[in-house]
Amino acid sequence: MKECFIQLNDRVVPYDEATIHIGSAAMKYGASVFEGIRGYWDADRHRMHLFSMSEHADRLLDSMKIMGMEHAWSKERVMRNIRNIILVNRLQEDCYVRVAASVEADGPLESRGPVLLSVAAFPMQRKPHSDRGIHISVSSWQRISDHMMPPRIKCIANYQNGRLAMLQAKSDGYDNTLLLNQNGKIAEAPTAAFFIVKNGMLITPCVTSGILESITRRHILNWAKEIGLTATERELDRTECYLADEAFLCGTGAEILPVVSVDRHELGSGSIGPVTAKLMRKYFNTAYVREEGFEPSIADVVIYPKEEIENAALPI
Repeated sequence: MKECFIQLNDRVVPYDEATIHIGSAAMKYGASVFEGIRGYWDADRHRMHLFSMSEHADRLLDSMKIMGMEHAWSKERVMRNIRNIILVNRLQEDCYVRVAASVEADGPLESRGPVLLSVAAFPMQRKPHSDRGIHISVSSWQRISDHMMPPRIKCIANYQNGRLAMLQAKSDGYDNTLLLNQNGKIAEAPTAAFFIVKNGMLITPCVTSGILESITRRHILNWAKEIGLTATERELDRTECYLADEAFLCGTGAEILPVVSVDRHELGSGSIGPVTAKLMRKYFNTAYVREEGFEPSIADVVIYPKEEIENAALPI
């Protein structure tokens, strides 16, 4: 197995040495936030497209603000560390980057710092069944609300809510699940936003429904306008999902993941629908920069000629 390195603040360390103390506020109280970023390898141009990295860095800083973390991290410094660990690990395939900000103080519940920023990058391919769709349920667990904890940010503690729902779904024989919010309306899946298609229209829960403010979801709403689809954000009933023509999950990990049944109610023809397929093509054309006239921000691209790979920063 190829040796893997992790970025800890501005240092690069071997994977096994990337640790945080068991007494830290991050370990004791879940005082940690994170972002996941997909990297798409372009072999022809010898570069990695870190899809929407700039937006992910913004959301990380927003999460740190809401969680009351005191730090000196700038957006530029965060992105520089992400690009560096891609080079250090010499990644030349599709990958996933996980960047986390954690309160590493061995202190009380209200500790605000110091903040450790860690960045890990490793190969990642498509989710299972992305080529034929997944079967999902509606969970008996309720999605956390903004009255309890802020669901719109990626706080690690929030994910226990989705973890419990996913454990239940897997035990019941489903691939994934949806959580309802405090009003009994659809919120999202444990790690992904949710869309249905009905009569050619895209429908997704609004950002005040207890959802993470998903970056992929935002792109899909923008793409819908570009390709002539009508999209709306509103409350979504459970039974609307049963009667949908199509449905899909979306997010950094999920990308666009077709749903073919909800609570064993088959959607449409029981296969990937035409609107979902069109959006999947748009997603991957954008991720792999295949569309004429589209070029990602230079900040979201890691370009490394052969000599740059050879001279990438080594552990210090």
